[in-house]
Amino acid sequence: MIAPAPASSDFPVVIAEAVQAAVGLSFESIFGEPPASTEVDNQGASFARMASVISFFGAQPWALTLVVPEPTAVAMALKFTGFDVTFDSSDMGDVIGELTNVLAGEVVAQLARRNIQAQMSLPTVARGNDVEMLRGKGAATQRLSYESSQGQFWFELSTAPSVQRMCRTSGTAARA
Repeated sequence: MIAPAPASSDFPVVIAEAVQAAVGLSFESIFGEPPASTEVDNQGASFARMASVISFFGAQPWALTLVVPEPTAVAMALKFTGFDVTFDSSDMGDVIGELTNVLAGEVVAQLARRNIQAQMSLPTVARGNDVEMLRGKGAATQRLSYESSQGQFWFELSTAPSVQRMCRTSGTAARA
């Protein structure tokens, strides 16, 4: 059972709850069991990982990043595809991107059940050591960490920074 999303940094609770519901349903369908919510914090750990980002557009623009350490990515890819996929192959990016895409489709469905309309982008996938996702100033964030039979993974959720802070007029920063 996945615990309710804790309040964090003003990230919209309803969206975090929709993501948690989508993770439970999608991962149970794909991997045969829902993952367990954990408090594990690997943010400062040094290891190879995949990061797949999908943006959502609607009343509240936000982004979801799935972060998967190398051993978890390899185990997930095997279970998802039915065959071995090496971490360094281009196929691994496709697998993690498609896994994120499937999850994001369920997130959109979960949001719709909560009367929140959203559209999603295509996933962007990165691979590397010590990958750090940088957020814009003023973005509300939340981290959801999980443990599964395939290993640990987590999601970084973030709202779009204030549009006023991001606007530029004739090459100079607009004032908020």
